[in-house]
Amino acid sequence: MSATLISGLWQGAVRHRRFAPRSHAFSYSLFMLGLDLDELSDLQLGPWLGVERAGLLSFRRTDYLRGTTGSLKQAVWDKVAALGGEGGRDRVLLLGNVRCLGFYFSPVNFYFCYQGSEARYLLAEVSNTPWNERHYYLLDLAALMPHDKDFHVSPFMALAMRYHWRIRPPREETLIHIESHPQSGDPKLFDATLALARSPLSRRGLCALLLRWPWMTLRVLLGIYWQALRLFIKRIPLFTHPETH
Repeated sequence: MSATLISGLWQGAVRHRRFAPRSHAFSYSLFMLGLDLDELSDLQLGPWLGVERAGLLSFRRTDYLRGTTGSLKQAVWDKVAALGGEGGRDRVLLLGNVRCLGFYFSPVNFYFCYQGSEARYLLAEVSNTPWNERHYYLLDLAALMPHDKDFHVSPFMALAMRYHWRIRPPREETLIHIESHPQSGDPKLFDATLALARSPLSRRGLCALLLRWPWMTLRVLLGIYWQALRLFIKRIPLFTHPETH
């Protein structure tokens, strides 16, 4: 495998904070894969990572941008164009989860879309639990602007919100920060921060991560339900799933 791969292992933490009507916060350590979609054919790492084949970790095209066909890179650029961005052919870096021991779950996948050497767009592929729906937000990294929330993710958060983002595209580190503000303009109710650092993608690195987090995807899913139970116990108000988005 080439020593100059852009793809890498990303380790760090995710933090969620809720400020009203009652405070609630948690932080988890985690890892994600950063996969350059032009390098997928070079990422066969024996039993540790398989592309379109079994492995302790495995990438399957059908897990991403559901309902599309062809290469994932082209599907991402097509989605960017459909959402009002400029189409392109430059590289795309997927920062997200792959299958772990055959099980796939990812609350959000981030596709950094490049023009030349600079990340121009971030396409966020968001899923909700337990409805298993997906929604896409396109962010122009050259001019980040607040936008309306238009996808029901949590039964403990209203839909009538606006998102504010702060993003540092991947280099040796990356940061993705999102805040939820009421559309009335009141102070923020919630924020989430993902902070990760890159290390090379290698058999040794994957072995170390899997020894530390052998059930990462299941851990993420169970963590969502555990935090939902804590919010329920705190009597945070519930919001029903709207029939349309």
